[in-house]
Amino acid sequence: MKISTLISLVTVLLFSMRIHAAEITVSSAFPGGNVIVEKIEGNTIHLAPDLRGGQPWFYWCFDAKVAKPGKVVFDLGKPQKIGVRGPAASIDGGKTWRYLGTENVEMTPQAERFSYEFSNNDQSVRFAVAIPYLHNDLDAFIKKNANNPLLVKSELTKTRKGTSVDLLRIGKPGEGIAPMLVTARHHACESTASYVLEGFIQEALSDSPSGIEFRKRHVLFAVPIVDRDGVEAGDQGKNRMPHDHNRDYGDNPIYPEIQAIADIANSQKIHFAIDFHCPALRGDIHEAFHFLGLGVPHVKDNLNEWISWIKEERPQEVMAPLNFLVDPTKPGALNRRINSHYMATLGFCRMAATLEIPYTQVRPALDPDMARAYGAGLLKAWVRTRFITAEPGMNRGDSTNANFIGFRNEFLKSYRGKPKEMEELANRYRNEQSPMLYRLEAANLLATLALFKQKYSDARSLAQSVLNDPNASTFQHENAMLLNMEAMVKDPKLTREEVDAFFAKALMQPYSALTYRAKVYDLASEYARRLKDYQTAIKRSKEQILVAVFHERGRLWNRIATDFDALKSPAEALAARKETIKLLRPVLNPPEVSVFGAMMSLDYFDALYGIPGTPFSELEAAAQKVLNHKVSSIAMKEHVTKLLKERK
Repeated sequence: MKISTLISLVTVLLFSMRIHAAEITVSSAFPGGNVIVEKIEGNTIHLAPDLRGGQPWFYWCFDAKVAKPGKVVFDLGKPQKIGVRGPAASIDGGKTWRYLGTENVEMTPQAERFSYEFSNNDQSVRFAVAIPYLHNDLDAFIKKNANNPLLVKSELTKTRKGTSVDLLRIGKPGEGIAPMLVTARHHACESTASYVLEGFIQEALSDSPSGIEFRKRHVLFAVPIVDRDGVEAGDQGKNRMPHDHNRDYGDNPIYPEIQAIADIANSQKIHFAIDFHCPALRGDIHEAFHFLGLGVPHVKDNLNEWISWIKEERPQEVMAPLNFLVDPTKPGALNRRINSHYMATLGFCRMAATLEIPYTQVRPALDPDMARAYGAGLLKAWVRTRFITAEPGMNRGDSTNANFIGFRNEFLKSYRGKPKEMEELANRYRNEQSPMLYRLEAANLLATLALFKQKYSDARSLAQSVLNDPNASTFQHENAMLLNMEAMVKDPKLTREEVDAFFAKALMQPYSALTYRAKVYDLASEYARRLKDYQTAIKRSKEQILVAVFHERGRLWNRIATDFDALKSPAEALAARKETIKLLRPVLNPPEVSVFGAMMSLDYFDALYGIPGTPFSELEAAAQKVLNHKVSSIAMKEHVTKLLKERK
C-alpha cells in the first residue's frame, strides 16, 4: 500500500472518530455513496467529493446520523457543490427524495454549505447533490413492466469488473422498421438523465397513440445505465482517468460497454441515436435543456424539426431544448470518441445527438416525475417528426412543424377581421382525410371563433372534443382547457357549481405553463367579479400574481385595489396600490423601451392616481413616463391626459 494512501485512510479514520465523539456519524458505505470528511469544527462538518483519481467535479452523496437533535452544518468547500434547489434529502434510506430548497444554504466565493436541523434522537438522513438514480431504480422500472411482452431484457456485456450491463429492447426489427438506440449514464453521476430516459422508454412501451405509432416505425434499443460500476460505486464518472466512457468510442475502446454499444450501432445499422446526459451543476446554459453533437447538415435539420415538435409536446412548464450542435467544418470540431459524434458519422445514421438535461431547475421545480413527463413528451414529439436522410433532394413535404404552426398562426392573426374566411380555412381540415393533429387544431381554432361570436355552447363542444381525444398534443390539450373554461365563465346559462368544478379541474393539469395557470386564475377572478363576489375575485387575483409574469403584477395589484374599493375597504385598497408602487418604482427609472415598459408605466400612474393625497407633481411625473414612452398607445395617452385634467 502506498504511504499516501495509508495516510489518507488514517486521516479519514481519525475524523470518523471525532465525528463519533461529537455524536454525529457520516457514512458513504452504500450504493451511490461518495464523500470525504476533511475536518470537524464544532457543529460544522467539512466535506469534499471523493474524486477517486478523476478531475475536480461536484458529485457527493452521504448519510448523516445524529445521536441527539440539533443543527448540523455541512461545508462542501469551494463552489460549485450545491445545486439551484439546495441539497436533495431522504429520510427513509434513499427510497424517497425531496429538494430542501436554498433557505438554509450559504454560497460564497470561498465555500458552499448547508445546514439541517435534526429533530429526533438517532435520526439518519441521506443527502445528495441531486436526486440519485441507481440500478435498483432501473430494476424497479423493469419489474413494473415485467408483464409487458414488448419489453425484452438481455445482457449488453459485462464490465471490466464482471458486472452485467442491461440492454433493453422494445419492438422487433423488420422490414421498414428503423432501429433506434438510446443511452444514459456514460457519466455515472448524471442521475436526472435517467429519469428522462425512463419516461421516454415508458411512453414507447405504452398503449397511447404515440407508443403504438412509435413501434410501427421503430425498434428501440436502450442501455439505461452505461457505467453501471461507476453508478453503484458512487463515482462521478465524468473526467475519469485516463478517459471516461464518453471519450472511449472509435478505435480500441477500453470499456467493454462502449465496444458493445458500438457493435450494436454497426450490426443493427442504427438510424437514430440519442445519448442522455446532465451538464455542469448550475449557471448559464447548464440550467437549460440543450442538445450537443456534430451538426452534420441532415442531422441538424432533423434535430431542429424534432425540437419544433417538442415545443408542442413537452410539459408546457418546462422549456424546449436548444440546439448547440457544432459546425463539423470547424477545425477540431469532430471528436469520434464522443458517442453522438461517433454515431452521427456512421453512414446509415439519420440523427444523433446528446441531450443535456439540467440536474434540476428552480422554476420549474424539475424533479423525477417532471423529468419522466419530459421524456414522454420527447417520444410523443418524435412520432410527429418526419426525418430525412443525407440523400440529395430529400424533404419532408407538407409534414413539417412550420406548416402546422403556420395554419394556427394564420387563423389567430385573421379570425377577428375575416371570420368567414378563417372558418372556411379551419373547416378544410375537419374531415377524415386530414391529419389528426390538424383536425384537432381546427376544432380549437373554431372554438376560438365561437367565443368571439359569443356562441358559448359551440365553443365548449368543440374544445371538449379536443379534451376527449388522446391524440391531442400537450399544447392543444392546455389550450382546449382554457377555451372551455372561458366559454363557461362567459356563458350566463351555467351555474356557479359547474364553473367552480371546471376551475378545479383546470388547475389539476400537470406541469402546465405558468401562462396557462395565470389565465385560469384570471378567468376565475373575472367570473367572481361578475357575480360581485369580490372576496373570491381578490383571492384569485392574489393567486394569479404568484404565477404571473412581472409586467402583469402591477395591473393585478391595481385590480385588487379596485375590488377592495367595491367592498368599501379603503385601507386594503390603499395597501394594494402601494404594492404596485413598491413593485414598479425601481424598474421605471427609466422604463424599458417596450410594450411591457409602457404597460408598467400606466399601472404605476393608475396606482398613484388611486391614492388620495398624491401630490400633483408626483402624479404629473408619472404621467410623463406614459406620455413620453415610445411604445405607449394613443388610448394609454388619452387615459392619462383625461385623469390629469380631472385631478387639476
